[in-house]
Amino acid sequence: MSRSCVVVGAGPAGLSAAYRLANAGVRVTVVEGDSMIGGRTRTERVGGFVINTGASFLTSFFEATLALVRELRLETTTPAREPGIVATPVGKLPLDLHSPFRIVTFPLISWLSKLRTASLFGRVTLNRRSHIGDLNSLARMDRGGSVELWGRRRLGQTAYDYLLRSGIEPFFYFGAEEASAALGKALLRHAINWEIRVLTGGMGELCDALAQRLSVRTGCAAHSIEERPDSVAVHHAGGTIEADFAVVAIPASAIVRLDGTISEQDRTDLATVRYVPNIVVFFGYERPITVQFPSISPAGPGRHPIARVRTTSTWAPQYVPEGCELLSIYVTAWRSAELLDDSRDKVVKAVRADAEEIFGRLADPDWIRVYPRTEAMVLPEPHHFRRMQAFQRRPRQRVLYAGDWLTGSTIEGAVRTGLTAAERIVAMR
Repeated sequence: MSRSCVVVGAGPAGLSAAYRLANAGVRVTVVEGDSMIGGRTRTERVGGFVINTGASFLTSFFEATLALVRELRLETTTPAREPGIVATPVGKLPLDLHSPFRIVTFPLISWLSKLRTASLFGRVTLNRRSHIGDLNSLARMDRGGSVELWGRRRLGQTAYDYLLRSGIEPFFYFGAEEASAALGKALLRHAINWEIRVLTGGMGELCDALAQRLSVRTGCAAHSIEERPDSVAVHHAGGTIEADFAVVAIPASAIVRLDGTISEQDRTDLATVRYVPNIVVFFGYERPITVQFPSISPAGPGRHPIARVRTTSTWAPQYVPEGCELLSIYVTAWRSAELLDDSRDKVVKAVRADAEEIFGRLADPDWIRVYPRTEAMVLPEPHHFRRMQAFQRRPRQRVLYAGDWLTGSTIEGAVRTGLTAAERIVAMR
């Protein structure tokens, strides 16, 4: 007998679930509260420029996502490897996080820390079970400590400041001192010979391709989920959809606000999921500009207002018209929180000043785009992964959950949870 499912949320998690269910013969309807699909994996275009407003790349260890990309026949490219440059208290220095050899030869890491780091690299390489997108492996490593406490104890202060923080903060925007040590352990497992990959037409291509043959209703924010003995009713802004199953793939903070038959135990766990803000500012140049380094991140002790400053023409030239440049400035969570309520002009002025501290003087752009998000990234605090594992292991009959909030903010985590939800429904048919 044919079964049906309603998927709430049209980001990578929800659309991955819907795509897999539809391929298995399940009748699927997707409802999305926004006017567009993609969530935090959306691409916009300004003239010939391609702007990834949220997630900007994949990595070679995003196996589930890359398998979907191949299945969808999307084109990827491996960007030219940029010289990794970090702005330190003693000046700008090369730090290549793709190479263990170059990491342990970085001059500001003490020799004792280098020996500890080399030894730890050898051990984590053998731990094939750990993966940054797999909730169960993250939960196994989540023993309650932070990246800072674990890193300082295992690697020493300088390796923590220049290695672990440089591998987390420019990409996740929150401070390593707040995150579960499991995140740092997983990243070290992937640190050897990894590559960045980008979708040729922008990261939004993934969600666009997943949704191509699906019934997706945008502008239909869900406000209640009612689990009945033989069905699920999802009440949304456009009406009600009744189906055999539901996959809820929206932020944890939005699930908590839903009315209906969500258990108090689930609501308690969902309320612990912490989000941090992020602001990204893009400077567009309809002309070539000269920069000393194409990409710079801050490194070293203390809090940094800017996570990363990057030019695009050498990294992903297909995103920029010939003879032009696109410069992106990623603001750290704490600095974004300070600026979120300011006017656009004040944000641009403050972010530009912060960026020039590490990047050097910025040429006046021809146009500017600002993308502020109050809930940009999930901050997996100590014990987060264990709580989410317990959440996922609860018996569920008709309503399942997916989203990067389960595993931390990566496309891979979102896709994996979406596919897992779909597989469970197919198995219950």
